Amino acid sequence: MAFVRKKRLGGYEYYQLVENRWIDGKSRQRVLLHLGRYSDIEVALKEWPGAIERLGRFAQREREKAERLSEDPSSRARSRAARDRATKAERRAGALAANLKKLHDLKGQGVV
Repeated sequence: MAFVRKKRLGGYEYYQLVENRWIDGKSRQRVLLHLGRYSDIEVALKEWPGAIERLGRFAQREREKAERLSEDPSSRARSRAARDRATKAERRAGALAANLKKLHDLKGQGVV
């Protein structure tokens, strides 16, 4: 059975969904999923879809901004920065979506 473990890093608290396993006669913990700042699985399941949507909207706005800025030769650096922010937001949204699917799968399997 899995449980939530709290980790402290750089003055922040982060949570992980972990399970204990016996390997070579020793108990080992395996991280199933990083929950970030959500200490409860149900809260993560509730909040992540909204976060994915917000990241998608932010990425779209940044892509549109980059497109507008690219028309002005003196704004190429700002255009590139906006495009980079959009790409980063899309990657983060994709990672959250994958975590959400994995959490649903684990819940369906009865692990959590």
